[in-house]
Amino acid sequence: MKAKFSYHIFFGFCCLFFFCQNAFCQNTQLDSANTYYKTERGPYWTKAQLDSFLTSRKNSRYKLVARTTSFEKRYDSIIYFVNLRMDPVAVDNLNRPWEGQALPQFAFRDMANNLINSKNLIGKPVVLNIWFTTCGPCIEEIPDLNRLRNEYANSGAVFLAITFDKKSAVVNFLKRHPFNFTIIPEAKWYCDQVTGLYPLTFFVDKNGIIRYAEHVLPFSFDTLKDDLKAVLKNNF
Repeated sequence: MKAKFSYHIFFGFCCLFFFCQNAFCQNTQLDSANTYYKTERGPYWTKAQLDSFLTSRKNSRYKLVARTTSFEKRYDSIIYFVNLRMDPVAVDNLNRPWEGQALPQFAFRDMANNLINSKNLIGKPVVLNIWFTTCGPCIEEIPDLNRLRNEYANSGAVFLAITFDKKSAVVNFLKRHPFNFTIIPEAKWYCDQVTGLYPLTFFVDKNGIIRYAEHVLPFSFDTLKDDLKAVLKNNF
């Protein structure tokens, strides 16, 4: 299957959880000045209950990630409506997890024709997103990626987005969807080498080692999840 259609494979396995039959999913009485999370037809969760449920479903092959779709204020409480998505472990072409491996080397021109060589990134933390312009899930997470870059704008980190799309296609895309990473177009061989499932984001430490690799970033509205915060704290 061609790479540009590969995200259909991944998101064919994504799922919405509407009912749960365990202790994590008991309806929560809404109190004032609290934050709650709710699937489309599921119960109200506190953050602790949602985190416990997600942790209980994690194994060596996949994990569940909560993604916020909307929110509303109800009296003094805020309710975030979430989708729970299945996120398979990001692996290389030999089915080995990317986490712990060295970032594959590259040397490409960005949109401004500047040469970006991975060898010159050693000593700097790197956030590397692999995406394409007609990938719905890729587009969905761009606002979160932009917020991440803004949050760490003064950290010394490098924020790159690599795509196999032509430069002209990226130019047209950016008119509709601002993407504040340094974008590298026309990198098909690299994208094919790294993944068949889109999007994919690497958090690379100062030594060039991938410390975090996910197809679905685990953002909870505007706040990074605790595990991602730990990666950023230790490597940024």
